[in-house]
Amino acid sequence: MRYSALGRAYWRPFEKEACEKYFDIAFHDEMSDVLIWRHNTENVTLEEYNQCCSIEQNYKGKIINPMSSFDYTRDKQACFDTWKENNISVPESFSFTDKDDFYNKLNFETPFLLRLNDRATGECTYLVESRIDIEKNLDKVISDYTNTNNHSTKMMCVQFIDTKIKNKNISFRIHVAGDEVVSGYARLSDDWLAISAKFTTDVKDQFVEQNKRVKKLIDKNYDEIVRSVNVLGLHHQGIDVIADPNDKLYFLEVQPFYFSGRPQGTPNPTSPPFWNPYKPQELVDWLVNEKDNLYKEIPYYFDNWLNKENHFNNCYKALSNYVWT
Repeated sequence: MRYSALGRAYWRPFEKEACEKYFDIAFHDEMSDVLIWRHNTENVTLEEYNQCCSIEQNYKGKIINPMSSFDYTRDKQACFDTWKENNISVPESFSFTDKDDFYNKLNFETPFLLRLNDRATGECTYLVESRIDIEKNLDKVISDYTNTNNHSTKMMCVQFIDTKIKNKNISFRIHVAGDEVVSGYARLSDDWLAISAKFTTDVKDQFVEQNKRVKKLIDKNYDEIVRSVNVLGLHHQGIDVIADPNDKLYFLEVQPFYFSGRPQGTPNPTSPPFWNPYKPQELVDWLVNEKDNLYKEIPYYFDNWLNKENHFNNCYKALSNYVWT
């Protein structure tokens, strides 16, 4: 089955090899059987978006991650609304246009997040822990909004879900391709933004515990996780998910070009053995030096995520199965 892969995103480590293992060599988009859109959400201009939609309208084959669903990857409020309509668990949220609109719509207590709907990794996002913090953080997010040039940007208020276990905040990144969950891993932090880069050596035991936990959460919620991507009309996504201390999942966002490392030949390339994580060095060194012992505890993390060759093989095998069914 011939494929076209269009978009400005670079091929992640081992990704193109995996794609060409399960799909024939690329052809011009009009001649291919499968069109695979490959975009980094934050880098798509309005002109590019419209061009892609025009190509898609005339395309006769099957489409992976169609542009008709692309807004879900950058408009978190639209994503939340669609998930809620389809009984996918999400925090309470609303979008607003100014301070008056915010106060008229606010119907839940602190803590909550004030943020822009189309930013990642905590950018333009502010935690409001009490009523006295609202005004100053409103001013910050309104300033961010005023200074943006993106036509689709909105201001959002999102209920904050407490994920703390042993005083650490926890989040999960889960990867779905086609109708399969491919992998998932845990991230821990002292503050509300739990990402891999905030790993510290004092969380080693918890890191292992939470990477065991994510596998159990995936097994328990497998169908909902796959459905969270399917109801958006998408096919290959990284999903940011959190869980409260009682293991209730909340879905936060999807990312089509989830970071998996940058190969040689791209700006700021990262390095093997994992490509991502490549920092902090304490995490990388620990995973390398203690691999034999850690693998016995968290093989899913090593096999399905750290091993990028295996990861993308599983992704494109699942996408191939999806296309053929």
